[in-house]
Amino acid sequence: MDYQTNYTNTYNQIFLKREAFFKDQLVLAKQLNQTFNYTSNTLLKNSNAFLTSKIDYFMEEPYLEIMVLFNNRFSMYEDNRIKNIIEYHIEPFVAALDNNETYNLNDMICKIAELDAIKEASRIFKNNYSLDQFMYILNDFRKFELKEYTGSFENHPLYTKLRNKVYPKSKIGKTTIKNTLENENVYLDVKQVAEITNYTVSTIYDLKHKRKIPFYKNGAKLQFKKSEILDWMEKGKGITKDDLEAKATEYLFKNS
Repeated sequence: MDYQTNYTNTYNQIFLKREAFFKDQLVLAKQLNQTFNYTSNTLLKNSNAFLTSKIDYFMEEPYLEIMVLFNNRFSMYEDNRIKNIIEYHIEPFVAALDNNETYNLNDMICKIAELDAIKEASRIFKNNYSLDQFMYILNDFRKFELKEYTGSFENHPLYTKLRNKVYPKSKIGKTTIKNTLENENVYLDVKQVAEITNYTVSTIYDLKHKRKIPFYKNGAKLQFKKSEILDWMEKGKGITKDDLEAKATEYLFKNS
């Protein structure tokens, strides 16, 4: 039996379904005027709950042992991982079981593929938070997909295009901005803080929301004192994009 093909076909089908699910839910939430932060957190919680319901199948012997054996393929083999792990480990294991004819190995492999697709879809959705947020703000989901972007995420053309639509370039000259930033006693806006910290604007808003960066509210206007921002950076209170992604991955696996 071609377990590799069955695994791949199942994985791809489930992954595409999860991609469509996330997109449809974002569109619906936008129509209901929900915030993106609330929507994305709710979707991830629902996805984790969905994953947990699928994991229940493997909570009894020998299904759990088979899943563990299958997942060990990455550490044991360089290529032909599915073929090798099944042929040299899983099939002998199943053959040694009492009433082994009652266990359908292909069904188990397909269910593992389903778990893997659900988990990977959630991980990528979490990692693409900033890009999806721009689509949400613009109410334009035509380019939405669960894709693993390589290199610097902020330098991806789609990210740059959407960011510029959400945050159009200011008409204030660069010289004016530079002179403003040279004075430590002035108050800065979000874009200026992003400029001196090298964070994205969406990251600054996220840090503000989590109260991890000093800020002030002047009515509806959000302000930051430059001297406090510099002090915050020197004390190492900032976190990098890699830190955020690591925390996101850790959260996903802890809640899977």
